[in-house]
Amino acid sequence: MNLTRTLFFLILFISFNSLAGGIRGTIKNTRGEVLPFASIIVKSTQRGTMANEDGKYELALQPGSYEIIFQYLGHKTITKTVEVKEAFVTLDPVLEEQSVSLGEVKFSAKGEDAALTIMRKTISMARFKILEINNYTARTYVKGTGQVSDVSSLMKFIAGKKIEKETGIKIGQVYVLESINDINFKQPSSVNEKVVSARNNLPKQLKDAGGDFLSSSRVNIYNPKPFGDMVSPLSPVALSYYKFKYEGFFVENGLTINKIRVTPKSKNDNVFEGTMNIIEDSWYIHSLDLKFKTDDNQSSIKMIFSPNQEIWVPVSYSYRLDFDQLGFKGFFNYVTNIRNYNITVNSKYHQKPVVIDEKIDKIEAQALKSEKIDAKIALKQKQLTRKQLSKFLKEAEKEDKKERKEKGEDVAIVRSYNMEVDSLYRKKPNNFWNEERQVPLTELEIKGYAQADSLDKANEGNFKKDSIKSLPKFKFLQILEGKTYNYGQRDSFYGFYNQSLTYSSPITQSIGTGFVNTVDGYYLQASLNYETRLKNIKRTNLYADLKYALGREAFNWKLGYYYLKNQHSYQIQAGKFIQQYNANNPIQNAANLVYTMLLEENYLKIYEKDFIDFTYRNRFSEKVTFNTNIEFANRKQLQNLEGFKPWIDSKEKDFSSNVPQNLEMSDTQFKTHSTLIADIDLVWRPFAKKQKYNNREYTINTGNPFLKLKSVTGMLSESSFSRLQGSYEQFFELEKLGDLHFLANYGGFLKKPDYFIDYRHFNGNQTILRSFRFDAFRNLNYYLHSTTGNYLEVFAQNDFPKFLLTQITPLRVYGLKESIFANYLNVAKQDFNYIEVGYGLTGIGKLFGLEVVGSFVNGKYDATVLRIKFNK
Repeated sequence: MNLTRTLFFLILFISFNSLAGGIRGTIKNTRGEVLPFASIIVKSTQRGTMANEDGKYELALQPGSYEIIFQYLGHKTITKTVEVKEAFVTLDPVLEEQSVSLGEVKFSAKGEDAALTIMRKTISMARFKILEINNYTARTYVKGTGQVSDVSSLMKFIAGKKIEKETGIKIGQVYVLESINDINFKQPSSVNEKVVSARNNLPKQLKDAGGDFLSSSRVNIYNPKPFGDMVSPLSPVALSYYKFKYEGFFVENGLTINKIRVTPKSKNDNVFEGTMNIIEDSWYIHSLDLKFKTDDNQSSIKMIFSPNQEIWVPVSYSYRLDFDQLGFKGFFNYVTNIRNYNITVNSKYHQKPVVIDEKIDKIEAQALKSEKIDAKIALKQKQLTRKQLSKFLKEAEKEDKKERKEKGEDVAIVRSYNMEVDSLYRKKPNNFWNEERQVPLTELEIKGYAQADSLDKANEGNFKKDSIKSLPKFKFLQILEGKTYNYGQRDSFYGFYNQSLTYSSPITQSIGTGFVNTVDGYYLQASLNYETRLKNIKRTNLYADLKYALGREAFNWKLGYYYLKNQHSYQIQAGKFIQQYNANNPIQNAANLVYTMLLEENYLKIYEKDFIDFTYRNRFSEKVTFNTNIEFANRKQLQNLEGFKPWIDSKEKDFSSNVPQNLEMSDTQFKTHSTLIADIDLVWRPFAKKQKYNNREYTINTGNPFLKLKSVTGMLSESSFSRLQGSYEQFFELEKLGDLHFLANYGGFLKKPDYFIDYRHFNGNQTILRSFRFDAFRNLNYYLHSTTGNYLEVFAQNDFPKFLLTQITPLRVYGLKESIFANYLNVAKQDFNYIEVGYGLTGIGKLFGLEVVGSFVNGKYDATVLRIKFNK
């Protein structure tokens, strides 16, 4: 270790251990085991902290007398009185394990666990707990600690030192991120968060990607889905997902607290398991310890709550992820400690009614059945059934919405989150951190800081280079490998540079988009993209795609400019390029390469066009979006390259013509001609809401219908046509039955086109590889049924959390997913009715899935095929 690093480590150690005054110590249980992330609260103040992973804590306090409350899950809360003077006082509390008493279960029904009525009452009050705080401010300390502890031999062989080169991550190195954040919350769901200061020892590569600070945890277990798609034990549908077991109660400060065991009815169902402690009568969460597993990752969440103005609010949150996936093994710890709460209570929802469970207290419930509840009256100590509480909430929230609308508030906004980063967030001095760090670093974390030399002073030179980026140096190998060159100052929040130039080489393009077909022969492609970005508000792209067909000896090119600002965008393109007859590009390049060169099946049908087009998109509101594209093109037919041979050449087989076969047009060949086509979409989301992220609006339409009207018109006399289409799409969340995705398109031509290119084509498939598109058939000829008449296509797929094979718990936990699907096509002009039904299994080897598909034509069995789908 050099002299600079030694001095750095010494200064860091002294700064963490030589504060002005306060309390510090180690929290253990009666067996001498440390209690990680225990909560420490200074009674009658807004001060508090939490212990680190080693059970150590430290809290700076002014001289005076204090009552210190120590809390930990499953242990008795204790209070210690301490006199703080100029120096730190060592206080090593020992917490007894909480003894739980079964006592007399006075509310259990015959044959029913007492936990069920406790949970039904808690669930009925969950929404009240979300709404009873009108607004609050708080300061949080957030810390993330992570380590990649091991990499498999296979991954080392595949990636080698490339992992460390591209990410900067060293195996065994402990990485630490810390943030001091201020939170400002306002109902119904507006959060403003400011990063006041942050420190970390991340490698520069990750810092350049953005993310050298953390946001505070916003996990609210009272929400139906508090953590991604995880179903909360307090969700209205929780009783369909969980089994609850009453494990007894304990008394704390005169409150009876019930311990409930939470067990999923089915493993790997987006569910938690563990324990929750529920305060009787008020039905607040006292604390919780929950775990869940996804694929090869094991996660746990622990939360401790504390009363503030009679509302139990979270004061500490810890999350741990242990992962062993794709050859990487390690962990990530995330903790949030919240203090300095300043709460404004909404008395309408801060209620303490006597909740009557209709399943238990049937006589009382019957007596209350006819009683009307006014949303404006107080419910304290008033007997109410769960049904009456639900009705009260519905009326009260309806009244709230009306009042907000009268005040001019935008009631369509259901979520708003803004995050601000202080301009000096990296440069706060040590004494600031000595005062504000609420969770002391462990010895391992201090060592990680020292090893990486990543405090602000140590990285000052890198930050200066980052703020005024010099022109990147060109290296010859980049001609073959490709490269992204970044310019200007990196945005510390979003992680991107305000200017970048990306070059994709012929080698990288060949891997991604192919390099051979029967028309071009072998070809080379390259591209350039110059991008500018301003936060999440504005983006521009100036790009060029270049292609040279070695067989045709032809050069193709495309130039374009794209502009996006807030809710509208436009794009202009011009060039001479190759296009599939079906502009949706149903034939994947990987499939075309394999089938053309190994099986002598050239399904890809392409033509060339000289074109200029203009695209405009505007989201007028969360409900309405307008899209239009106008293209002028000179279209030219292409033929297969004469004498072109596949890698495996069968004497009994020849390539098919580059002219598609179709039932309505016997000869789809065309002469070179010009077109001017206007493609207009009007999208309507009648029940959509919106959310804001850093003042930019986004549409939320989950579970609601998506309606679209499309008009495509050929406006030149030599290529005139007109087509209309209406679409209906919706996702249905069916809870334990999974998710159903449904799409229907109905359309037809008002004026028939003369050229086959302008027919309505359907997204077919004739290869073993299925498309990523949802609106694609599995076993339909690409062009045979393209039409100029009316058509109806319907797609439906249900993804199950548990179905056939996934009834077997190990397979479900492994990550296998099952689905069934049915697709339908009616082409009126051809009297063609096509149905395909199938079963899919995904998650095989974490990489791909298999589908078995049966197809039927005009009511008669046609074929059974196998399809492979790779994960995106």
